[in-house]
Amino acid sequence: MWSRNGDVHMDDGSMTPEDQEPATEMELDDNSDEGSYSNGSTSSFSADKLSTPLQMKLDLSASPTRGSDINPRVEHLVTLFKDLSTAEQMDAFTRLLTVSDMSNLRQLRAIIEPHFQRDFLSCLPVEIGMKILQNLHGCDLMKVAQVSKNWKLMSEIDTIWKCLSDEDFLKHPEPTDRTTGAWAATAMTAGITIPDHVPHCALDVQRFMKQNKYGAIYTRAPDKSKYLRAEKIERNWYLNSIIGSAILRGHEDHVITCMQIHNDLLVTGSDDNTLKVWNIDTGSMKFNLSGHTGGVWTSQISTCGKYIISGSTDRTVKVWDAVTGALLQTLQGHTSTVRCMAMYGPLLVTGSRDTTLRIWNVEHGTHLRTLMGHHAAVRCVQFDGRIVVSGGYDFTVKVWDADRGLCIRTLTGHNNRVYSLLFESERSIVCSGSLDTTIRVWDFTRPEGQECVSLLQGHTSLTSGMQLRGNILVSCNADSHVRVWDIRDGACIHILTGHRSAITSLQWLGRTMVTTSSDDGTVKLWDIERGILVRDLITLDSGGNGGCIWRLCSTSTMLACAVGSRNNTEETKVILLDFDAVFP
Repeated sequence: MWSRNGDVHMDDGSMTPEDQEPATEMELDDNSDEGSYSNGSTSSFSADKLSTPLQMKLDLSASPTRGSDINPRVEHLVTLFKDLSTAEQMDAFTRLLTVSDMSNLRQLRAIIEPHFQRDFLSCLPVEIGMKILQNLHGCDLMKVAQVSKNWKLMSEIDTIWKCLSDEDFLKHPEPTDRTTGAWAATAMTAGITIPDHVPHCALDVQRFMKQNKYGAIYTRAPDKSKYLRAEKIERNWYLNSIIGSAILRGHEDHVITCMQIHNDLLVTGSDDNTLKVWNIDTGSMKFNLSGHTGGVWTSQISTCGKYIISGSTDRTVKVWDAVTGALLQTLQGHTSTVRCMAMYGPLLVTGSRDTTLRIWNVEHGTHLRTLMGHHAAVRCVQFDGRIVVSGGYDFTVKVWDADRGLCIRTLTGHNNRVYSLLFESERSIVCSGSLDTTIRVWDFTRPEGQECVSLLQGHTSLTSGMQLRGNILVSCNADSHVRVWDIRDGACIHILTGHRSAITSLQWLGRTMVTTSSDDGTVKLWDIERGILVRDLITLDSGGNGGCIWRLCSTSTMLACAVGSRNNTEETKVILLDFDAVFP
């Protein structure tokens, strides 16, 4: 699960003296001068560009004593040596070396060593060299670029970087400004500690760098530049100083109950009956969506980004235009609070405390069908366009056929309310977290009664959040612990401790990082591969005295934290942290 390609260790004597000169810049240094070895704006190279003449072969028969004066004793020794077998010659060599003077050994090394110093990449046709490099991991390709000028030129052939298999690692939005609006003031204010934030005196430098979004490498090798940027973004999360922050205010002293991000839009819903739509990059509010007569408890942004959908205690579902902020539809039918929703394309599934689920088409504003079968409030729902999975306060998880509106399986085993769900449709896997402190992993294609494939035990309270990648499940709990599980055998791989109170939210970031928020007023970053705390991202001075961070939402380059309190000790706001990087 955690496999990574190891470093390629190069033999110290693998290059000719002519090609041994290392590249003067480091690939990961943002301030390095990439222009010194530029080959122009194209990534097409010819063989003569990528190779240099090898050092002329030395004649091993040459000797300091060879010339007009021939030593008969040496000639006799050479004749005897030729008559020995290979094994005997090696034995003779070894014994001669042990009795030789150090100066002779140094001279022997100078004669032999060049024969083993071959720049094999430059000796090969370009196409074969490319085939070799295409088998390396990105971090190894960056090491290759530091060996010599020729290897650096070879490493910037864009075709090689296109072959990197870790496509998800490279999926980042375009570089952003994030220097105006709320970003200009930063979140470093009284009561908020951001331990690794860039100091105010250095912010102007960071903002100047953001203006130059496309560097020299991007011009020469765009795919290589994308990889280097992705590595920089991951290091920004993991260890670099936080380069920007902002505070968004608008819900006054009310609780932020839900939060979603889509591209540059951040939507927050609150028990003040409104939703706020924010432009992330400018740090400003776009719309205030008012119309509900009760608190907003759940919301979604459509995949296409055209619609914002909200569910409320007023028992209605409202559909808003994400571009203009206009109210498009009010969907009525539920008889109690709309508590959860899930969306696929134009289809929306809503779950309510009235024990039912309803399927809607948000484009047409029509009700398609009602799913009835739960005997208590529906608390969570997942939907893949074909299958609906719901969890309820009746201790059950139900699997529905969305087209027919029929319950095709009821998963029983929990002995308390089901609060959280994950659904991976490709493997027909469902993970459910309950107030009974357990997490169950189900495969609903198995025979009835045998659907539970793993029982994850160890938490001592309610599971408040889960994330699944492959066979690794990360869960956070009101017991203040984060646990990392292997769902195949139910084994707990790591227990991450550090929070002092209930964990409220969890977000998986990058390849091996998870961030969590807590009632203790902190946001922490963890490495789940190593099972360690990486660093604290935010600490509220009011943490432990009422101030808490309710929920998290993130993109690959930004983290949003909804802040509030139970007793008005902390104002309601959203703190944004910027981890973006420009193209080198």
